[in-house]
Amino acid sequence: MHVSDTDRHAQPSEAIRIYRGPSDRVRNLANALLEAPAVSVVTQRAADVRSLAIQLFDEGMSAVHLTRIVAELNDLVTRRLLSLIAVEHKVQHLRWCWMALGSEGRLEQTIHTDQDNAIIFHDAHAEEAHARLLPFARAVNQALARAGFRLCPGDIMAGNPRWCLSDKAWQSRFAQWVDTGDPEALLHGAIFFDFRGLYGDLSLVESLREWLSAYIADRPLFLRQMSENAMRTRPPLGLFGVLSPLSRPFPKRRTIDIKLRGVSPFSDAARILALSRGLRATNSSDRLLHWARTPSEKRQAESWTRALAALQTYRLQRQMACAKKGIPMDNTIDTHQLTHFDRAVMRAALIEARETQRHLSISYQLTP
Repeated sequence: MHVSDTDRHAQPSEAIRIYRGPSDRVRNLANALLEAPAVSVVTQRAADVRSLAIQLFDEGMSAVHLTRIVAELNDLVTRRLLSLIAVEHKVQHLRWCWMALGSEGRLEQTIHTDQDNAIIFHDAHAEEAHARLLPFARAVNQALARAGFRLCPGDIMAGNPRWCLSDKAWQSRFAQWVDTGDPEALLHGAIFFDFRGLYGDLSLVESLREWLSAYIADRPLFLRQMSENAMRTRPPLGLFGVLSPLSRPFPKRRTIDIKLRGVSPFSDAARILALSRGLRATNSSDRLLHWARTPSEKRQAESWTRALAALQTYRLQRQMACAKKGIPMDNTIDTHQLTHFDRAVMRAALIEARETQRHLSISYQLTP
């Protein structure tokens, strides 16, 4: 039974174990998730994660710490669902691993998120494994949707046959993306290259990561193409670094999509820098700090991670405000509603986002 080998991974992380808030709420919720006896109970506890996140943010927890806590509690939600549903579908005898992708893979989930996941399984008896794992994966995707994780609009989920593949097939898929470098490959690169093993035989994921690092090391052109693609979305800064938000579609509002034009430049740069040095980290801040080797790189990485944390804070503030008002969540910031101080902080953070793109343009000889 390969899945049972991962029971030790279904424990609260160090970040959760060391956190001691009032009444140890985080650890209590983590333990409740671990002990949930049924899928219906897990989905109820998932709602508690979002409620607790709002409380902790109101109490002053930093965005960096909060997103990590939320992501790791969400990991426990997913792992418990996988554990319960795996027994129902009798897939315990197979060698497989559930992979988190995108923001979940980076441990950067907020309370406004959808699913990005996949399955990798051992190539032996691939036909049987594929046939058994697909209905299982679809059941997990539906359970996650009931728990508040929206179904991915692009269908990048383990229940899609395209993303439930053997280890050999995943190598072929990544090789195709790296060798082709077309728009679809670059789009997938922004999601799939953040993969992280979540539950099952984690050695399958680590082997894939080692293979991918070696494969990319011999093909620097792909990183150049990824850099070029990343630079197409610029931070909203005008001449002399002045904030340059959009006024459409609300003429009386000047808005910024803080995720797309603020956070994403950092996560895109962190991904490329991590791949360029074969790093195992998937979290953006971890990637930047681990990438830095020289004193100047370390100073640069520290500035970037501080700026990223600031932008994530504004993003969370917006989502929390939407949640409290009972309106659909988004990542849109109306700059007219910011104080002079907040506009200055946001401007400084966006200048750092622009610096990440400038670094990529110099490294890969691109037109700024």
